Amino acid sequence: MIRFILLYFIAFTPLTVSAQRSRSTTRPVKLTMPLKPLVGKSFQTVATTQKSNYHALALLTTTLSKSAVSSTAQRSTGPKSAVTALETPVRIANPELVDRVRAKPYLLPIDRSAVKGSYPLGISDRKTTHIIFPAKIKEFDAGTDYVLAQVPETVTNVLRVKANPNAKVFCQSDSGKETNMTVITEDGGFFSFLIRYQEEPEILNINMANNVTADDYTSRSLGINRSAAITFVQSTTANGMPMPESDLQNHCERVNDRKPFVRNIGASSMRITSMVTGIYVADKVLYLQFNLRNDSHIDYEADFMKFYVRDKEKLKRMAAQEIELKPYSRYPSEPKLLRAKTEQTLVYALPLTTLTEDKVIDVELYEKNGGRHLRYQIEADVLLLAKPL
Repeated sequence: MIRFILLYFIAFTPLTVSAQRSRSTTRPVKLTMPLKPLVGKSFQTVATTQKSNYHALALLTTTLSKSAVSSTAQRSTGPKSAVTALETPVRIANPELVDRVRAKPYLLPIDRSAVKGSYPLGISDRKTTHIIFPAKIKEFDAGTDYVLAQVPETVTNVLRVKANPNAKVFCQSDSGKETNMTVITEDGGFFSFLIRYQEEPEILNINMANNVTADDYTSRSLGINRSAAITFVQSTTANGMPMPESDLQNHCERVNDRKPFVRNIGASSMRITSMVTGIYVADKVLYLQFNLRNDSHIDYEADFMKFYVRDKEKLKRMAAQEIELKPYSRYPSEPKLLRAKTEQTLVYALPLTTLTEDKVIDVELYEKNGGRHLRYQIEADVLLLAKPL
């Protein structure tokens, strides 16, 4: 027994002393973590030993979690939080659409005060509705071909509106189809209509000038735009031209000297022939070159030419839509007498326009104090032959 105890001490005593020396000379490891204020509180530098490291990491994780929750909550409030912070009352005009696209960044709301109201209008394919505007109609456009609209040549502030009888889907009392139409007048007036089909329209004649008081009252109650006129900005010169008159004349003279390259587009009647011989484009202006020939023994004096954008297949009673293209300039500047058995070249500068397949440019040539008038069409594919000037 005594031998066994002696052997035990001899074997394990050196190991025990070595372990005690190691513990006494080894310093504890410290973890220094400066924690910045994350949730409104500041933390001092934390110095821990290995035993307390887990406690510090747990504290940091909890703090970060609270910060993330707070940040997420702020983001979830979206524009409402931004509006509250800025204290700016924004009355969103289209909340349904805003809710669908809210995920997109940098979304700006459309305030009600920016909205221009629309007028409800019922039209029929058997009756024509007349809308009288306070100024000359400058431009109008319908959302679809459900609507036929026309401005009379002699009265420029009246718009005739009718449902297209060929639009069978629209011309039903229970179709539920709806389209829109906008009208712009020369005095800056902007009028928007929401159009539905009515077999028996409730209103056939409308004078928009007498609706100003109702417009102001209703717009005020809805909190939307009440201005009667809108400022339109056009990139033209002071006289409405896209460039100075002298430049237009120079371009027309250049086109006059060009060789013909367009053929078989024109009309002939009573030995008077008018043909399109060239189409050119420069600076958003369309230049049309015409050849006018008199094969008769009677002199021909041209009064003027008119150009209209019309439907290719228009109805007998009403054009679906008619827009006059007023020439910026012409060459020669004054109509010349076309002697018998002679010909001459004419050039007209028009607003540049592109056509869909169902639209054409109607060309009308009128004789001064005579009845030898000509009329023909320039289709969309012909305009695509235009060359740069």
